[in-house]
Amino acid sequence: MAYHIESIDLFVRETPPNRMTFTIGKQKGADAPPPKRRPRGILLVRMQLTDDQGRRTWGVAGDRPSFGWLDKRSDYGPEEKLDRLLALVRRARDLYLEQPRFDTPFEQWHDRLEPIRLQGKAANHEGLSIAYASALFERAMIDAVCRMEELSFFEAVRQNRLGFDAGSVFPELKSIRLQDHLPQRPRTRFAIRHTVGLADPLTADDLPESERVNDGEPETLAEYVQRDGLKFFKVKISGDAEADLHRLGRIWDVIVDVEDPVVTLDGNESYTDINAFARFVERFEAEQLGIFQHTSFIEQPLTRALTHDPSTADAIAKITRHKPVIIDEADESLDSFPSALAIGYSGTSHKNCKGVFKSLVNFCRCRQLEAQDRIVIQSGEDLSNMPMVPLHQDFAALGVLDILDCERNGHHYSYGLSHLTETEKRHVRTAHRDLYTPRDGELFLNIRNGMVQCESLQCRGFGVAFPPEWNALIPLDDWDIAW
Repeated sequence: MAYHIESIDLFVRETPPNRMTFTIGKQKGADAPPPKRRPRGILLVRMQLTDDQGRRTWGVAGDRPSFGWLDKRSDYGPEEKLDRLLALVRRARDLYLEQPRFDTPFEQWHDRLEPIRLQGKAANHEGLSIAYASALFERAMIDAVCRMEELSFFEAVRQNRLGFDAGSVFPELKSIRLQDHLPQRPRTRFAIRHTVGLADPLTADDLPESERVNDGEPETLAEYVQRDGLKFFKVKISGDAEADLHRLGRIWDVIVDVEDPVVTLDGNESYTDINAFARFVERFEAEQLGIFQHTSFIEQPLTRALTHDPSTADAIAKITRHKPVIIDEADESLDSFPSALAIGYSGTSHKNCKGVFKSLVNFCRCRQLEAQDRIVIQSGEDLSNMPMVPLHQDFAALGVLDILDCERNGHHYSYGLSHLTETEKRHVRTAHRDLYTPRDGELFLNIRNGMVQCESLQCRGFGVAFPPEWNALIPLDDWDIAW
C-alpha cells in the first residue's frame, strides 16, 4: 500500500482577543505589558491524500504559532519571528510535496525531518521551531491515513498501521515493542492541570471590580477551584525567588483545602544560573513545605542551552534529590531526551507541537528505563491547545501515551468556543457531547470534579470527527495578521 499527497493548504482561524492576560517568565517590569508571544490565530493544515487503490481523503492539524515560546532569543522582534516561523512552515510544506509518495506515515515523517532540520538550521531557527514545522504536517498525514483506513489513532498505533519503529531511530530501542506497553484501551478521562500564570489573580482581593471581565466565567484561581473541582495545578515561576516563594505560599492558601492536590512548577527557562536555581529549591522546601510536599516535579527551570551542559550534572543530581526536574523547551530534537537523561533529568513533556512520533519514541525509552528500575516522567503539557483540532488531537495522543493529567486550561483565556462558526458548534453539540457543555449561550470544556471525558475523540482519524468549515478560514497568504 502506498499513499500520495495531492495537496497541502495552509489556513488561519482568527481568534478574538483574550478575555484575560497571561504572563510567563521574567518580565521587564510590574507595569510593563506582556511581550508579544503569538498572534490572534490558529494555524491549520489541510492535506489531501490518495492511495494506489484510488481512495481519497483529507487530514488536518493545527497549532497556535507561538513564536515567543518557540524562540526566546532577542535576535529578532516579534513580527520578524512570526514571519520567519511562517516561512519555515511554508518550506516544510514544500519539502513534503517534493516527496509526495510514501508507504507509511512514520517513514515519511522520519525521511522529511532531516531536510526540514537542515533548512531550519540554515535559516538560524531554534530546534523547537523546526520541530513545530515538521509536526504540523506529520499530524495532518497521520489524520489522513487513519481516516482513509477507518481507524482511530489508538487503533492505528495498536495495529501498527502507521509503521512506527523506534529501533530505526535509536538502535538501543530495537527490543522495545510499542504495542506491548500500550494501555488495553485508550485513556479517555483526563485530569485538567490548571495553569496559574504569573499575572493570574488568585483571589477576589487581587481583582478589583473595575478590572473584572464579568462574562459569567470564573476569573480567579479560587473561583476556578470552586467551580471546576480542580485537583491538579501548574504554577509558573519567574526566576525571582523572593516573589515566587511568596506567590507559592499564597497559592497554597487557595488550594490547601483541596483533597490531595497535585502541583507542578514551570520555570520556562527563567534561570540562567544553576546554583541560583538550586538555592531556590532548597528555600522552597524550607519555607513553603506545604505546597512543596504536594509538588510532583519542576519543569524546564534552566535555559535550553544550559540544560544540555554536561557540567551541570552534579548540580542536577543534588537538585533531583529534592524534586524531579524535567525538560520542555530543551526537548528540541530526537536526541534531546537521551541527552537530558544522561545529565540526570527525570523526564520530558509530551506536546503534539514537538512531534507525535517523537513522543512515541520517548514513551518507548521511558518503558525501557522503567524496566531497569529508573523512575522517569512523561508529562502532558501545552497551554496553547485550543478547540477544536489542536485540543482534540492532543487528547487523542495522550490517550495512547496513557497520561492522566495534562496542562489544559488555555481555553479559559478565551471565551469557550466563541472562535468557531455556528455550523462547527452544531457539529460539536452532536459529536462531542461528552467533551463540551453549553453555558450562557456558548460551549465550554466540560470539566467535572477536575476531570474531562472524551470518549468521542476515539473516532475515525486522529481525534477529529468532522472537518473545519474550510470556507470560513483565511488562507495563510491572505491573512492580515491580528495581534
